[in-house]
Amino acid sequence: MPRLSVMISIRKRFHPTIVIFLAALLLAGCGELDLAVGPLLHTVSFSGDQITPNADGDNDVVEIRYSLRRPADVSIYFDDAAGNRYFFREARGRAPGDYSVLWGGVVDQPQVMETDYGPVEVLSRVLPDGVYTWTVEVVDDGGATESATGQITLADGDTELPELSNFAVTPQVFRPNQDGLADDRVSIGYYLTKDVESINLFLQHPERAELRFFIAEEPGLVEPTERGYHDYSYDGGVDLNAEPPPNDTYLLVGEARDAAGNAVRVTRELTIEEGGKPRADVVGGEIDWADESNRVVLRALGDKLCFSAIVANESQVPIRTSGPWPGQEYRFGENYNTLAAAQDDPSFLQQDGAWRFGINFDTTGVDFPFRWAVGRPEDLERRVIDGREQWYLMPGQRGEVSGCIVLDARPPIGTRFWWGGLIHQGVEVVNNNIDQINVQLGLP
Repeated sequence: MPRLSVMISIRKRFHPTIVIFLAALLLAGCGELDLAVGPLLHTVSFSGDQITPNADGDNDVVEIRYSLRRPADVSIYFDDAAGNRYFFREARGRAPGDYSVLWGGVVDQPQVMETDYGPVEVLSRVLPDGVYTWTVEVVDDGGATESATGQITLADGDTELPELSNFAVTPQVFRPNQDGLADDRVSIGYYLTKDVESINLFLQHPERAELRFFIAEEPGLVEPTERGYHDYSYDGGVDLNAEPPPNDTYLLVGEARDAAGNAVRVTRELTIEEGGKPRADVVGGEIDWADESNRVVLRALGDKLCFSAIVANESQVPIRTSGPWPGQEYRFGENYNTLAAAQDDPSFLQQDGAWRFGINFDTTGVDFPFRWAVGRPEDLERRVIDGREQWYLMPGQRGEVSGCIVLDARPPIGTRFWWGGLIHQGVEVVNNNIDQINVQLGLP
């Protein structure tokens, strides 16, 4: 494609130091001036006079070339027929040298667009089709200005913005602590109105823009960059044993950019409270088994197998627990489900996210059939959430656990070993095989 001729204008406002320098050269009788005192801007060209910025790979961009003899601030802008000005570069500092840059009809002049689902920030966009006057303008350190101008036509451009329609975040207060309640996770959803080249979703600290926590989309019916509905279930990373972002109010940012260069950003507030990976342990890994001697407990049919232990919250977040309370007795044929039915107390049933201390034995068909809360009421903090009573072992606190199993029936043949465990229900058995003992059951 032929290079285009351009008009270069120079508004001469010579700096006093330049006048002195020229006078000194003349007095010295120099026969040739250094190139550094020639025109500041030279060799300006556009590789074509028309582009079709639609990312089809054909005539999408124009190459802009220019050269500088001295340091200067460079601006490259385009004026439409109505006199509106759009900057591609604005007052960018440049050293002397030759420059080349590709332009695909995109300008980065952020503006806010109001939609029925809230404000959207347009980060960049392809200019509408039409004839534009382009200008390359430079200003040196002394204030001297030079410029070159010409015309370029934009046709068949992709000016459709990639919207994240109906961008929604629920809930807006988020407690990523794996306590199993409704605010453990955040649901994020939007409809992407066109295929894009890139999509990013992240938390950004409102006072530290460089602090970002990116959120990945789980596999769904459409790829992350494809047009269609997208949803995210965000847990702060705790399900992967990572600590979530620190407690604070963040901007949840969604950014989409298409292949032509149209880009938008939407933001919502998201507050993190009591966030953190919950961690607890049985203190010392020890259970105080009643009448235990050298890891053996002798019992007769009808006797009780009793114990006590201490559970410590070693994390920075409260740990939710549920009954039955320490001191509860189980008969050998019972478990926490049958006890819930017998006492008409559904809180004894498994609640995902709640922590309990359990006792297990080697022939049980149910993992840890005997379970207790990880502390007494006086060890815990009571809260009412969504109209329901909840109990928490607070960070740094300890809870006392105790209970008995009435051995009123003979265990299955081969039953020998019993042990304790700390269970984060619906998540994992945090501690297993704690303080294993051999229970020898004789005749009454």
